[in-house]
Amino acid sequence: MFLDMKRILVVAVLSLGLWTSCSKYGTTDAYTPSCSGTAKSYMTDVAPIISSSCGGCHGNLSSYSQLFSSRNSVRNAVVSGNMPRRSSLSTAQKDAIVCWIDTGAANN
Repeated sequence: MFLDMKRILVVAVLSLGLWTSCSKYGTTDAYTPSCSGTAKSYMTDVAPIISSSCGGCHGNLSSYSQLFSSRNSVRNAVVSGNMPRRSSLSTAQKDAIVCWIDTGAANN
């Protein structure tokens, strides 16, 4: 019985280690947006990024009002690098989303 519990514990610890090593959570990459230049537009700059990089998992971000309501959590996920999980955003894409949010997230 003790040996079976030990095996279960070893498998659980190894599984957890594998899962966390494949996860983007816990990354410490520092990202600071560069918001110089042209102001970002929801329709031109942000919506296409959200649609192509986030829409597959987050259908709740498919409209301006949905994204606006979630803007703080979206900003945190982009800045931390936690999203998107199965890919990554370029610096220009991150800047577009974060700078748009930081300047008021206008519906433009």
